[in-house]
Amino acid sequence: MKIAIIGAGGFAREVAWLLRDIMDTDGLSGSPSTTTFLGFLASTKGEHNSEVLGDFSWLDKNECDALAMGIGAPNNRLRIAEELKIRFPKLRWPTLIHPSVKYDESCTFGEGTTICAGNIFTVNVKVGRFALANLSCTFGHESEIGDGVVINPLCAISGGVKIGNSALIGTHSSILQYVSIGEGATVGSGAMVNKDVPAGVTVVGVPAKPR
Repeated sequence: MKIAIIGAGGFAREVAWLLRDIMDTDGLSGSPSTTTFLGFLASTKGEHNSEVLGDFSWLDKNECDALAMGIGAPNNRLRIAEELKIRFPKLRWPTLIHPSVKYDESCTFGEGTTICAGNIFTVNVKVGRFALANLSCTFGHESEIGDGVVINPLCAISGGVKIGNSALIGTHSSILQYVSIGEGATVGSGAMVNKDVPAGVTVVGVPAKPR
């Protein structure tokens, strides 16, 4: 399988590292020799971007079997994935789970989701499509993570938590048991959330309050 990463910034390079670690173990198609990383695709050029193969039109003329999302912003992550799924319906979006991740067989992970090193999922956790769990987070029983959600490093998600689509959970924050985070909401870095957060609202602090 030949796979390219969408995006070319710092997080895209971290996804390339994740791919290498997966390929060094079982590979995405059963053995390391069956997976080839092609490079990065980006429609714009940022100051710190890696060299790219081209923009998304590169896929019209070159052989590629699958894509991985290397964009870290939740709204862009889900929006661009949906656009590319319509434009290139035959391309796969494999779920990328680092070999170090621990999870029970009752957990489910959606299409195009990225689970970085050091994460722990206990039981009956549901992770939606194109979500991202960055480094070393924990997820308690029956928690539900929506489509396009981005959870930054070192977060603690307690049991029964529900996080709506395209929400952003800041680094080193914690969400207490059975709290709901609305669609498109933002939890600031280091926050402790002990009450439900409405859609589109940003909360910060300990305990977290609307900004």
